[in-house]
Amino acid sequence: MIAAAKLGNEQLKETLDKLQCHFTWKLGVDSFSLWHLLQKLDVEIKHTAHQNQVALLGLQAYLHQMNNQSDEALQSLKAAKEHNDKNYPPTSTAGSLIIYGNYAWIHYLQGSYQEAETCLRQLQQLCPSPWDVRLIPYIQALKGWSLLAIRARNGERARECFNTALMLEPDNSSFRTGLAVALYSSWNFSWQPDIEREARIQLERIVHTQPENYRAKIYLARLLKQVDREKSTSLVKECAERSSDPEVLKLSALFWMPQSTEQALQIIQRALQQDPGYHLLYQALANCYKQRWLKADHKDKDKIRCKAIRDLQQIVQEHPGLDLTLVKLQLAVFIGVKKPAQEEKIYEELHERIDTLSLRCRQALNLFWGDFFFYREKWMDRAKAKFMECYKIPVQTDQRRECGLRLLKMAETYQHNGDPDAASAIHHFLQDADKHLPREPAMLGLDDEDHPIPQRTGHDFSTG
Repeated sequence: MIAAAKLGNEQLKETLDKLQCHFTWKLGVDSFSLWHLLQKLDVEIKHTAHQNQVALLGLQAYLHQMNNQSDEALQSLKAAKEHNDKNYPPTSTAGSLIIYGNYAWIHYLQGSYQEAETCLRQLQQLCPSPWDVRLIPYIQALKGWSLLAIRARNGERARECFNTALMLEPDNSSFRTGLAVALYSSWNFSWQPDIEREARIQLERIVHTQPENYRAKIYLARLLKQVDREKSTSLVKECAERSSDPEVLKLSALFWMPQSTEQALQIIQRALQQDPGYHLLYQALANCYKQRWLKADHKDKDKIRCKAIRDLQQIVQEHPGLDLTLVKLQLAVFIGVKKPAQEEKIYEELHERIDTLSLRCRQALNLFWGDFFFYREKWMDRAKAKFMECYKIPVQTDQRRECGLRLLKMAETYQHNGDPDAASAIHHFLQDADKHLPREPAMLGLDDEDHPIPQRTGHDFSTG
C-alpha cells in the first residue's frame, strides 16, 4: 500500500493524501463550527451503538486537530484504538487503517515527520496489497457514519457509502442500520417523497430488529407524523419515557412543542439532567419558552417572559464554554419587549466577535438584528442592510430564506410606494447573491436541521 522508504516532506504529503481517513474524506467542516460539532459529537459518542464508535472517535480526533488541540486528538485516537481492539477482522483491520491514517496526519501536522512515517509503515504491515477488496465495505461504513455525524446535509453522500458497503456485504445488519439513518438524513434535507418512503421502510426494519434503538424510533416517528399520527405519537412517548439519549429527548420535546409546551419543557428538563453540557438542549429550551409566550393569554405573557429572561440569563452565565449564540438571540428578543436598547446591545456584543461565530449563527444574528430594526424601530434601511448581510453568506439555511422573503416584501413595498429603482436593486442583489451558492449540498454550511430557529412575526412583540 505504501512504500516504506524514508520520504521527503512533499512526497510524504502526497502519500498521506492517498490514505482513507477523516483527514482525506472532505467532510465539509468549517472552522467556525468546531465547538458546535465537538459538543454534539460528545453526546453521540456517549449514546451511540458499538458499531460506529471507531468512526466517531476518529472524527472527534480530526475535529480536535482542526481546533489545534493535538493532545485531545491523540487521546481520542487512543480511545478509538481501545474500541477497535474489541472487534474482529475485517472490521478491526479497517478501523486500524483509519486510526493509523489519522495518527499519521496528526503527526505530520505537528511537524513530527518521522512519527508520521512510522504510522505509514504500520499501515503497510496492516494492508500490504494496493487495495484489499474485503476492507472496502467496512471503510465505506466508517466514512458513512462520520459524514452523518457532521450534518444531515451529508445524508446523500453517506447513503452512497452504505449502499456500496451493502453491495459487497448485503446481509450486514450494521450497514443496513447506517443506510436507514442516511436515508432519514437525506430526507431531512431534501424532503423528497421517494426518499421518505424508502427511509420509512428501512427504519421500520431497524426498529423491528433493534427494539432499543431509540434514535431509529424517533426518526421513524418524524417520518410517520403526517401519515400515521397514532403510531408516531406512540413511538415518541416510548422514546421520551425510556431513552436516556439527550438528542432523542430533544427531538421528542420538539415533537410535542406545537401541542404541549408543558410536556416539551418536562422532557427538556429531564434531558438536561442527563447531559447539562449539551448546548442544543438550551436552544430547545429557549424555543419552548418562545412558544409558551406566544400562546399565552395576554395577562400571562409578561410573567412567562420574565421567567424566560431569568432562566436564560442564568444558563448563559453558568455555561460560558458552550455555543449559546442562538439562546442569546432569543434572550435578546425577550428583553427587547421592554428594553429595546438592551436588546440591541446583545446584538452589538455578538457582532464584536462575529469572526468566531458559525456561518449559520452569523446569518441568525443578522436576521434577528434586521427584525429588530424592521419591527421594533421601523427603520427600513438598516433592516434591509442586515437582511442583505445575512443573504450574502453563501449557505442555504432557513435564516437565509427568511431574509430573502423579507427583502422581497420590501421590494413590493418600494414598488407600491413608487420607487421601482429601489425594488429593482433588491431583485438584482438577490439574483447576484444566489450565483455564489455552492452546488454541492455537502459543502453547504452547518446547521441543525431538527431545530429550526423560531422567527419573529410582525405582531409578536407589540405587548409584554
